[in-house]
Amino acid sequence: MAMQEHLRMKEHHRSPITALGYHTARRECVTGFKDGMIKWWDMENGRVSLQAKEHAGWVTHFVSWTQGRLFFSASNDSSVLVWSTSGTVLERLLIGHPVFTMAINLTRHLLLCGSKGRLMIFPLDERKESGRVINMAHGFSDYTHKDIVSCITCLDNHIYTAGYDRRLLIFDTYQTPGRKKLTAKHCIPHAHNAAITHLLLVRQQETTRLLSGSFDQTVGIWSQDGQLIQRLGPFIGNITGLCYVASVGIVWITSGSSQPTLYEPQSGEIVSQFISTFQDNQKDGPVLQQLFSLPDSKHVIGTAKPQHILVWRYNELGCLTILHCKKTLECLAYAKKEPVQLFSGDSSGTVQKWEKSYISPFIYSKESFHLSEAQLERHGPLAQQVKRGLREEQRPRPGSPRKWGKASSSHQTGCSTVQSTVTDVQKERKNFMRALFAEQLDILVVSASDGNIYLWEFENFTPDVDPPSQQCLPVPNGGSKVLTSACIGDKKAQDLSSGCVEGFTCRTVLCGHTGMVTALALAGDDTGTSLHYLLSGGWDGRLCLWDLQNHSLQNAFSSLPDCYGPILDMAYSPKRREFAFSSSTGGVFICAFNPLSADLVLLAELCGHRATVVALAWHPLEDRWVSGAEDGSIRLWLAGG
Repeated sequence: MAMQEHLRMKEHHRSPITALGYHTARRECVTGFKDGMIKWWDMENGRVSLQAKEHAGWVTHFVSWTQGRLFFSASNDSSVLVWSTSGTVLERLLIGHPVFTMAINLTRHLLLCGSKGRLMIFPLDERKESGRVINMAHGFSDYTHKDIVSCITCLDNHIYTAGYDRRLLIFDTYQTPGRKKLTAKHCIPHAHNAAITHLLLVRQQETTRLLSGSFDQTVGIWSQDGQLIQRLGPFIGNITGLCYVASVGIVWITSGSSQPTLYEPQSGEIVSQFISTFQDNQKDGPVLQQLFSLPDSKHVIGTAKPQHILVWRYNELGCLTILHCKKTLECLAYAKKEPVQLFSGDSSGTVQKWEKSYISPFIYSKESFHLSEAQLERHGPLAQQVKRGLREEQRPRPGSPRKWGKASSSHQTGCSTVQSTVTDVQKERKNFMRALFAEQLDILVVSASDGNIYLWEFENFTPDVDPPSQQCLPVPNGGSKVLTSACIGDKKAQDLSSGCVEGFTCRTVLCGHTGMVTALALAGDDTGTSLHYLLSGGWDGRLCLWDLQNHSLQNAFSSLPDCYGPILDMAYSPKRREFAFSSSTGGVFICAFNPLSADLVLLAELCGHRATVVALAWHPLEDRWVSGAEDGSIRLWLAGG
C-alpha cells in the first residue's frame, strides 16, 4: 500500500501554472494559469478535454461543491466564476477585490473568499431562491486580518484562516433568523515569523490536526482549538505545498526540492527515509511546487518547475516501508513476537536487526551485529578441525602466500564433491546464505558460506517497558526534517517500542559442513508442536539434523539418493512429518522425518524441472509442495508427490 508515480507530463502552455483543483462532477483535474486560462484534463492519460479563458487575471484558486455539482474558480481580477458540469459559466460574481483563496463550509452552506485585509462570506443557494447560486445580498465581510488572507479551511461549524499578517484565526459560525454570521473565537497573532501561505486540516480517527506552512520555512502543527503541538523545520525553502494523503496517512510537504518531506501526523515523525514513493527521484530533478490530494484519497496531483504536471496513484500492492542496507542482502527472517522484528544478513557477514516502532507502522530501528571469533562456542563433528584451522591461520607463516579455497559454483549433473578443506573454507569471508527464526526457542539461525551455522540468541526480553521520551532533533546543514532518534540514518536507534530486547548475541556455531550451507528448515518432535530440530544441507552434499535446544548434532543422514548433487533448498511439512530437499540436478526428494533414525527414508522423487531447483516451500493451506527453478518455472505438487 503506497503512492506511486502514475503520470508525468509537460505543459506546453506558455503561461505559468498558478492553481490546481479537481472538478468532482466531471471527475477531472483542473489547472489554472497566470493568463486566466483554465484546462480540464483526464488524470489517467493527461488528455485535455476542455479549456476556457474567462478570467482576465491570474487564476488563484479552485473549489468543488459536490452537493451542488458545481465548480468555482477565483482570480485576482476580482471575480469568482461558477462552472457547470458541461464546463460553461453559470454565474460571474464580481466582488471588487482580488480573491486569493476560497473554501466552502458545508455545515453552514457558505462560500468563503479571502482578499487583502478581509474575509468575505456568501451564503450558497442551491435552489436559487435568491435568483443566483451565490446569495450576494446576504453576504458580509470580516476585517480581523490586516493583510492578504491566503488560506482557508473548515471543520464543522469552525472556520480557520491565515494570511500574510502571520495571524492564524479560528472563527465560529452561527445562524440567526434570516442571517448567517461568524465571530472570531481565537486569534494567534504571531503563528509564524513570516507570511502564512498554506493551511491543511488532517482528520484521523482519534485526533484532528491543523498544519500551517509559511515563508519562514517551517510548518506548525496545531490542535483544533489553536494550541501549538509541534513545529517542523527549518526546511530548505519556503513551504510551497501541503497535502494529506489519507489512504496512507501521510502529509506531503514541498519546500523547493524534487523530493517532498513526508510527515506522519499520528506519530509526529518525519518518515521520508522509510517511504519508497520518492526514493528514486533525482535530487536535481524538477522542483515540486503545488500539491493537491483528490477527495477519493487515491490520487495526488502536483506541479513542478518548469511546467511539469505529475500524478501519483495509490497502489494496494505497493511497498509500505523501505529499509536501506549498505551491502548486498543475502537472507531475511522475521520474528512473530511483539514488537515485530526482521533480521537480514548481508554479503559482508553482518546481521541487522530491524525492530518496528509502536508509534508508527513505517519506522524501524536498526542495530548491526558482527561476529566475534573469540566468543564463539563450536559444536558438531567438525568443531575441532575448525578450531585447529583458526589456530593455524593465526600463526605467522613468513614467505608462504595465503591460499583461498572456494567451493565450485557450477551446477553439476552428477555427484559432486566439494574440494575445499574445512580450513580453506574458514579463511573465506563470511557471506550469510540463509536465515530463519525459531519462535519457540527465540533463536535466529543463520547459515554462511564458510560452512558454519550461527545461532543468535536473546539474553533477556522484558515486555511492557515504557519507551524512552522522544526528543525532536533538527537535521544539520539546513535539512528539512525533524526526527526522533529512531529515524537517524545508519546509527543505532533507540528502542521506541513498549518491549525491550536486550543482549542479542551469537555465541554458538554448528560445524558440520565443509561447504556453504544453502538449505535450512525447522522440524518438530513426535507431537509436531515443538520445532526445535534443524535440518541443514549445502554444497558439500551433506544432510544434517541438529538439536537446537542442546546445540548438538542429532544425525548425519546416510542412504542419500545417488547423484543428487549439492543441496540448494529445503522445506518441512509439520502435518505430514516429512521434509523435502532440492538439488542442482533439478530433482526434489521427499523424505520421512524421524530424528531417531540414522537412515534416510526416501518417499518420493519429484521430477519435472529441467533446470536447477533453487527454491522449495510447503504450502500448509493447500497441502502442496511448491518448487521454483532457474528456468523461471514454479511447480505445485500433491502432498504425496
